[in-house]
Amino acid sequence: MKIIKRHFKKILAVLVGIILLTAIYLNTFLLLKYNLLPLKYWIIYSIIVLVIPLILIFLTIFKRLKIWLYYLLIVLEGLFIAILIAVFMYLNTTFNFIDNFTNNNNYEMKNYYVVTLKDSNYKKLNDLSQKQIGYVASLDTSIDKALKDLSKKIDFSRKEYSGFSEAFDDLYNNNSQAILIIESFYDMLREEDENLLSKTQVLYKFSIKEEINDISKDVDVTKETFNVYLSGIGSYGSVNSKALSDVNMLITINPKTHNVLMVNIPRDYFVELAGIGQKDKLTHAGMYGVETSVGTIENLFDLEINYYIKVNYNALVKLVDALDGVDVYSNHSFTSTFKYYRFNEGYNHVNGDQALEFVRTRKAFLEGDRVRGENQQAMIQAIFKKAYSPSILIKYNELLKALDDCFTTNMSSEKIMNLISTQIDKMPNWNIESTSVNGSDFKSFTYTYPTQELYVMLPDENTINEAKEKIRITAEGK
Repeated sequence: MKIIKRHFKKILAVLVGIILLTAIYLNTFLLLKYNLLPLKYWIIYSIIVLVIPLILIFLTIFKRLKIWLYYLLIVLEGLFIAILIAVFMYLNTTFNFIDNFTNNNNYEMKNYYVVTLKDSNYKKLNDLSQKQIGYVASLDTSIDKALKDLSKKIDFSRKEYSGFSEAFDDLYNNNSQAILIIESFYDMLREEDENLLSKTQVLYKFSIKEEINDISKDVDVTKETFNVYLSGIGSYGSVNSKALSDVNMLITINPKTHNVLMVNIPRDYFVELAGIGQKDKLTHAGMYGVETSVGTIENLFDLEINYYIKVNYNALVKLVDALDGVDVYSNHSFTSTFKYYRFNEGYNHVNGDQALEFVRTRKAFLEGDRVRGENQQAMIQAIFKKAYSPSILIKYNELLKALDDCFTTNMSSEKIMNLISTQIDKMPNWNIESTSVNGSDFKSFTYTYPTQELYVMLPDENTINEAKEKIRITAEGK
């Protein structure tokens, strides 16, 4: 104890110095690993984070100082430690989020429901043992795998149907006791038949994991214009689910001029599905995978899409709540379809649940999906505006944690880091422009639902050509 008391100042200086050096190492390691800082900032970093702390450590350990000066330098070292720990936590959270965001894009989940009548006596999966379960195979390449997986749980007889109408008619007439159906197909049927939810129940859920190809078309995102497909899937579950794509936006980004063009494409656009060759609603393309959606939009606009971003309903709700709400501008006064929230013409402060209602509602408008597309773009702009505010730093960690598992992209973490580094280096002001393609209301049979005419929107070639021209101007920087 006497030795400790005699050398207390030296021991304290060494301990504080070791902690400070560790904090410096951890931050420097992360910055070098992810190549985040531009060269000019490394000079500033070296002076502030390397040179000054090393001088402090040297003085407190090797120099005889007056007691007040010694403790002042120790306090300064402590402040450096606190700041560096805070910075490390921010950096580590950011990099982990980006890694998760970019490293789960090599698969999609196909979610299956076992559906029975709501007023039936079947309350659990085992109740269907030795019963008949129907299915539609023509639209599902994984149905054999799904039936095999389900047969590991219970013994049942099978009946194949040519279409959903026939399958559900048999269910309603008790000729079949259950239907095995993909979640997204069930959601589609609910949209077309409002009574489906009151008539049926989901008795059991399971998923099949499918590997997907890398369809990214890499460019230098700091120097070359690139196109991004933003898909908002109508699902609260995994963002990797194959699901109806309710939001379909083509985003052209020019990193030289710092111009961004967002082109909204109505979900009900009647287009030829890539790889299938038959016409359907654009929203249905998402049920066959993001590759189908990307290819369909590439064909529609005659361009290449470099990357995609998929988000689900949870992303919007969590993001807006983590931002403590956003102020979104509405061109209309309306009441939402699902939860009857009231929105007024002008700015509306919304929480996450209200934000979701704002971007989902379409039946409240005569123009339907056209206005919904406008509202989706308005919401994106409102989120960007709030996210750019300095107050976001206070809730930064909470924000990223809230968004975990709500996003996925095929853009590499390296590309994203390059964009962030360029933003830090140049601090440009981005100009964001929005536009939409339009069409005429129509009813038609579709590839996915060939037995009943559905509402679709026939593309207006004039608006498509106008959008193509705006994309060209944005891409070429004119």
